[in-house]
Amino acid sequence: MNQFTHDKIRGYAVLFVWMVYSTMKTNKEWEANYQAVIEKNQDVIETQAQAYSTLAQDVNEIKQIIVQENKN
Repeated sequence: MNQFTHDKIRGYAVLFVWMVYSTMKTNKEWEANYQAVIEKNQDVIETQAQAYSTLAQDVNEIKQIIVQENKN
């Protein structure tokens, strides 16, 4: 093989290594952002679950009051 072919192969090898490195770096950044969104969503879900629990208790209390008033 001549020098031009060796340089071309070397160039493709460098380009390939750079592309793999760049992709891995981008994926790590994306993954970190994704995990942050998941954690934030978990906090929102927990808050909503607590609010739902309180609301369910209130509804049950109202039902009991209505049932008692209908008995009288």
